[in-house]
Amino acid sequence: MASSTGHTAPVGKDIYWRRRAFVLIGVLLLFALIAYACSPSESENTSDSNQAGVEEPSPSPSEPEEEPSEEASEEPEEDASPSPSDEPSAGEDEGEDEGSGEDSSGGDSTEAAAPEKPEDPCRPQDVVVSFDFAEADREAYGADTDPGFKVSVVNVGEQTCTVDVGPEALELIVHSGEDRIYSTADCVEGKATQERQLEQGRPHDYTITWERDRSFTDCRSTSSRAQAGWYKANLRGDIVSGVDQLVFQLKA
Repeated sequence: MASSTGHTAPVGKDIYWRRRAFVLIGVLLLFALIAYACSPSESENTSDSNQAGVEEPSPSPSEPEEEPSEEASEEPEEDASPSPSDEPSAGEDEGEDEGSGEDSSGGDSTEAAAPEKPEDPCRPQDVVVSFDFAEADREAYGADTDPGFKVSVVNVGEQTCTVDVGPEALELIVHSGEDRIYSTADCVEGKATQERQLEQGRPHDYTITWERDRSFTDCRSTSSRAQAGWYKANLRGDIVSGVDQLVFQLKA
């Protein structure tokens, strides 16, 4: 309220500071509006960030594909050896013939007693057996010729002793593939045991002739005969060790 003298009435302290506060708030609001107007909008920031996110990196220079080498592209040459069916493998019966090298003890670790007189049996380690064709290098037989096999038994010990060379003790077995065709031990009658006294170093030789007939363990009567083809002959027995399998051919 103005005084009667024309001068403005003094203002109270609380009114003075309230006016100053309003002025200060107004100035701050003005600065805030100016700063908001100058800053980029949120939509522009979003658009820029999205554009930066989808921007693909420049592709690196591609490397040329490696062409296959000449060696890799070449096909392996065909094996010129005959197929297994053309001729039986000499090792087919290896698993079956492993027992041929076993000693007469049948796996017993006890060593056989050394013979003291000619009637005593020879020890397996003192006997050497060989097995071959009766006719040297004769591996093919015509229709009118039966295969023959030579067996030689030698005592290498100092004492004369006895060996059984019968068809069971020294068994000839003939196979065609996996088919068992013949055995000298099938249905043996009369002379199953054939003992021979062997002096040191003097071989006992004999020949087994196979007449192409087929035999069976049950002794059935049959007139079946072996057909033309490839066959394998093996010799087995307690004193047989390290003999080779013989492969031969029957011709019609």
